[in-house]
Amino acid sequence: MPQQKLELDNDALRGTLERVREEADKARNKLHDARRELSEAEIAFNTLRSLETEIDRGHLASALLVLRRSKDYVDRLKRSRNAFAKTLDALQGALEEEASRSASRFGREFPAAARAAGLEIDSTSRHPLYTFKRGFIRLEVDDRRATAKITPRDGDTIEVGLDVEVIVERLRKDVDRLFNQPFNAKALLRSVYTAYKAALRSEKKREGDEVPLRRLTNRLSKNLNNFAADEFNVQLSQLVASGELEIDGRRLHLNHSRNARQGMLLYGMEDGGYVGFISFKAEDGS
Repeated sequence: MPQQKLELDNDALRGTLERVREEADKARNKLHDARRELSEAEIAFNTLRSLETEIDRGHLASALLVLRRSKDYVDRLKRSRNAFAKTLDALQGALEEEASRSASRFGREFPAAARAAGLEIDSTSRHPLYTFKRGFIRLEVDDRRATAKITPRDGDTIEVGLDVEVIVERLRKDVDRLFNQPFNAKALLRSVYTAYKAALRSEKKREGDEVPLRRLTNRLSKNLNNFAADEFNVQLSQLVASGELEIDGRRLHLNHSRNARQGMLLYGMEDGGYVGFISFKAEDGS
């Protein structure tokens, strides 16, 4: 059966098209509003669920940090005259008082809790700055804000609430991630050598030439999944300590730099200064 064609005169067609456009605009606006409402609902859910979790665990400084980071959400409640905003304001006031009391006890409670978790605080540590593993991990306490920043060397800084249990657990995980993982010297050496040769090609250099260590880490971050510079720092120091430095007839060499931004201060090798350049040379030096 032949398909029937819709026959409309020009005026009718123009009118129908205009109606289609109007309805499309309405649908687009509804879609925009729905997406905004969904985004706001997700923010509200994540905020309140995190708040609930931290309070339930007794991590009141962490709960306070959740509220501070959720200022836009709270402000939106206030603008909409939502009565729940007053509840959150009162909660923040109570949390600030509790967090302040916790901060005043932190210097007394934290060292014992760290030792109980097997964390050895460097002997040079003094409140509000604590270091671990010969300064490789730093813990900087802000008593006024009831927060702390944890920074592994060459790693990312994270801010956490000043709850002893939370900080000890985070430090314990970082120590385990950095220092208690299986180490394969040959696999690491192969990865480093592969990245070194790729860097040589990109810079049109010859094998045996030096490559900035930071350029090598940039290359490794592209080659390896979940590459972390702080983990590489520790692993490279482990590689040097292992003595397994030869591959394909060439030997790994590390040279130093006075520029702290260009180099890495390797774990356990701090007295030697910053390593800034890397090369692989044949035994005859070529």
